[in-house]
Amino acid sequence: MRGWTVAAAVLLAACGVEAPGADAGADSLAVGAEPAAPAQTPADSAVAAEAAKEGTSSGGVPSAAAQDTGYTAWRAVTMPSEPWTQQAADPPALLARVRDVVAAQLEEPEAGVLPTRMQMLSADSAVGILVHPDLADDSVRDVEFRLHMRPQGAGWAVVAVDRRERCRRGVADGGLCA
Repeated sequence: MRGWTVAAAVLLAACGVEAPGADAGADSLAVGAEPAAPAQTPADSAVAAEAAKEGTSSGGVPSAAAQDTGYTAWRAVTMPSEPWTQQAADPPALLARVRDVVAAQLEEPEAGVLPTRMQMLSADSAVGILVHPDLADDSVRDVEFRLHMRPQGAGWAVVAVDRRERCRRGVADGGLCA
């Protein structure tokens, strides 16, 4: 019976779910945050070592079991292109402007349905997240865009954009939503 308990704990940890009764910190609830590493017993370490050995499929691409956090990996979006070519006085205003352009392109009457948040803000760079939620897709739940912003001229501009998907049924081999 211990074997099933260990296997279940390893499976839950691989999926980013804490075992019942575990004290979940605020960081473990953050979107995109990596789950905290649980304390391991020798049996857990052996199972983890075996899983790590099998953790990549042919071609070096992580298998679904190795990377399945419900999100695909971040991929760069080709720049420059609409709507990423916006400029504004500060990063929060730039993020809002990009959100408004994306909403208009989606013919979304209310831009507020596209959640945004600043992930990092400093004097010389900023990172913001724009989410296109609740897609009518059987495999992709949400699409997230990570906007890298820097000062340019008298304002701020988007200098790079990454994209990832939040999957409904997990990440399949090859890194796409199942």
